[in-house]
Amino acid sequence: MSTDSPADNLDRVSPRRLGSLRLRLGLGVPLLTVLIVAAFEWSLGSFEAPAEGMARAAWLVLLLSAAQLLLIEALLLRPLRQLAAGCEAMESAPIPLTPDAPATPRMTAELDRIGHAMLRVRGSLWQQDQDARELRRELAQQRRLLEEAHSALEANQRELASLARVDALTGIANQRAFDEALRREFKRAQRLRGLLAVAVLDLDQFKQFNLTHGTAVGDVALQRVAALLSERFKRDTDVVARLGGEEFVALLPGFGMAEAQGVLESLRDELRALRLPDGQGSLTLSVGLAAASPAHPYLSAQALLQAADEALYIAKHAGRDRLSLAA
Repeated sequence: MSTDSPADNLDRVSPRRLGSLRLRLGLGVPLLTVLIVAAFEWSLGSFEAPAEGMARAAWLVLLLSAAQLLLIEALLLRPLRQLAAGCEAMESAPIPLTPDAPATPRMTAELDRIGHAMLRVRGSLWQQDQDARELRRELAQQRRLLEEAHSALEANQRELASLARVDALTGIANQRAFDEALRREFKRAQRLRGLLAVAVLDLDQFKQFNLTHGTAVGDVALQRVAALLSERFKRDTDVVARLGGEEFVALLPGFGMAEAQGVLESLRDELRALRLPDGQGSLTLSVGLAAASPAHPYLSAQALLQAADEALYIAKHAGRDRLSLAA
């Protein structure tokens, strides 16, 4: 029994042996074909005319030999040639290292190259991990900064909203805040059939006061007048505001004409006694007063304010330093 290994069998199929096999087939197939044709012709008794029989036999041998050689080439020699080429490729390929196989210099160099490549890949992965951690830290820091900026923006918005309702010089309400309070209190007085008084106050000859004492002294005087108004009208429902320049306004819910008139006359007396910044000069106040009540209603909050403003106009043209009541 043969004990040849598959590698030995593949080694037998080499290009040189394939050429030798092709040569032997090329000689043996025609000879075998001649014998077969001769036997066939003899069985038919065709040797009575030797010249004609030999020509026919020769053509027959040629054709049969060519056909057989083509079939052998296609069915046997070509697969064997492909098998030989595969064996050569396998012989030229590097032999994988096994536990029992000794390491050749070529294998060692290849393993070193693979090891260095793995080290480079490992270092690249480590660097990518470090970059990812740094990126996460930067994102967390940016998120904190964004939250701080958002908080600061909200604080600024609240401050701006507060400033939008406060007079920057005097610190009391401005006209916007007063208009909102006037509409709110007017609707409440209408709904509850209550009282609501509005007084418009204007400092007399204040432009001349500024020319005499200077705008800085004038600003301090306005601040002191605002403080006096806040001290005089300090109920939770009272609203004092600066409309602009030297003009102020007081909103007095629950006050009728008589009650508001008494408080405003006292305010005028206190203003005359007010100590000015430089100790010189004095300020007087003209006041226009209007009051809404069930007996004397107004169509709108704006109509009530306009009535008080018209009363102030009358007080101004009547000589100033006085209080005028709306009709």
